[in-house]
Amino acid sequence: MRTIASAFLLIAITSSAYADNISVTRDGVIYSVSQHETLSSISQKFTGHVKNWRTIGQTNQIENDRAIPIGRKVLIPTRLLTPVSAFARIKSFFGDVVIRGHDGSAIEAKIDALLKEGDTLTTMANSFISLMLDDGTQFTLPPNSVVNLRLLRATQYVETPRTQLYLQKGRVESHVTPLNKPDSKYEVISPLAVSGVRGTDFRVNVDDQRVLNEVLEGKVAVAQNTAVNKPSKQLVAAGYGTVVENGRVSKPVNLLKAPLLLDGYQQQTRLPIQFPLSHADASAFRVVISTDAAGRNNIAEISVRSSQGKAVAKLENLEDGAYFVRASALDAVGLEGVSTIQAFRVDARPFPPFLLQPGTKFQGQVQNKKIPVTMKWSLAEGIRDYRVQVASDAAFKTLIFDQTAETGQDQMIVSLASGNYYWRVASILQSGSTSKQGPFGDAKPLAVVAGLDAPSASIGQKEIQFSWSAAPGQHFTFQVADTPEFKTLLNNIESAKAEVAIPRPEAGVYYARVRSTDSDGFVGAFSPAQKFSVPLQWRTEYDATLESQGQPLGTSY
Repeated sequence: MRTIASAFLLIAITSSAYADNISVTRDGVIYSVSQHETLSSISQKFTGHVKNWRTIGQTNQIENDRAIPIGRKVLIPTRLLTPVSAFARIKSFFGDVVIRGHDGSAIEAKIDALLKEGDTLTTMANSFISLMLDDGTQFTLPPNSVVNLRLLRATQYVETPRTQLYLQKGRVESHVTPLNKPDSKYEVISPLAVSGVRGTDFRVNVDDQRVLNEVLEGKVAVAQNTAVNKPSKQLVAAGYGTVVENGRVSKPVNLLKAPLLLDGYQQQTRLPIQFPLSHADASAFRVVISTDAAGRNNIAEISVRSSQGKAVAKLENLEDGAYFVRASALDAVGLEGVSTIQAFRVDARPFPPFLLQPGTKFQGQVQNKKIPVTMKWSLAEGIRDYRVQVASDAAFKTLIFDQTAETGQDQMIVSLASGNYYWRVASILQSGSTSKQGPFGDAKPLAVVAGLDAPSASIGQKEIQFSWSAAPGQHFTFQVADTPEFKTLLNNIESAKAEVAIPRPEAGVYYARVRSTDSDGFVGAFSPAQKFSVPLQWRTEYDATLESQGQPLGTSY
């Protein structure tokens, strides 16, 4: 870092020392000669070498090195001016980025850090870095890319940038400020190709044994990186791409237009984050998530294959907040097309709880024309409050119930008439005096049906007949016990009919109940217990009922 600071100080001192005597033009620097100056001294000052004085003399038609009038205007051509080191400033980075100096030393990645010629940048999986040059040019590395800053120079005084990036692996996306001076250049070099521009937006992708170039603005000259005198080359215009492979640069082809982002991506309330995509000619899609509209501060990227022109890109996790999604389609060759950039939000937290009960059907006893339904959910860590909604439609346009449960409660009793409903629950995060409600979980359908009434009993001399109301397709479980808790069952009968007969038990007090099982397998709750009494019967020595006037005699005789 001391070397960088010293270089800046030297430039500042040199520039200020001659600021009053020079002017910058497109062709170079015009300098006003001072007393005792010669072409040799001027050459040393501006080019770093005395030997360039003859070229300066020829340019200005000056033959005598030492006989120059004071105040004479002398042009020093741009190509002779001393090149000085330029730097790339880190504007943003995300994830695991490794930076090494030309000597292999580790360099910490941090915002506004200055990288110099010879440094190498490596982005690991799901990592990004974006850098800016002094002229405003920016370039961005996506995941799994390696770039060496092969050349970072600027010509002194005229500030003509000369940049070469050596792309060893992966991709680089460049947004180059227009280069309006003859000696300016910006090149992306790879083992197979050289892509040179004078101000444009373009992408270069090293893919196995080929290099893909995609031009978004301006024009890019693409040539083989070879020692032959006349390498294959193409001038690629905006909206076109080309592939360098097998010793040649392919003819430019149209890039695919931006894909369609299907509706629903704008508000993401579920994980994973999803982006439905459509493009008839796409073989794949690439989605990049950024925190800025320009797509420089990237934080996530995913590529998905297309199936009949459609796909859904999914990201497992993204913090709540505002973002931008950049989506593009890839053609059959692998060239990435024009992007669409859209804003979206993630509001997935706090996560909704799991719904535990009831299931899709609930059977209960009618109380004041309503059926009390106990709705229960799981408690989430750090969440004390929950909002419960019940509606008669899946879109929850017609709310039947909307209430926040008491703090710390994991259930709520909601009284509903028989019918079909949907219910859902959202978590509410409390932080001091503020609260944030998360999204509702998936709505769960609920059919509420009235429970069976207690079975009616008809006591005969030898058996007791029970009957109850029923719906078509139901079968039943009928039970009798001598206590209302039904701890010890005297009868447990499965019946396909809404009636049962049991042998008459000994005299005493008994309880009967019944529950139904629907054709879909739903097992309802037991009905209220029906209390019934069996009176004592007197019997003859032949075990016949003792009667009087045709009626059995019992304890009430």
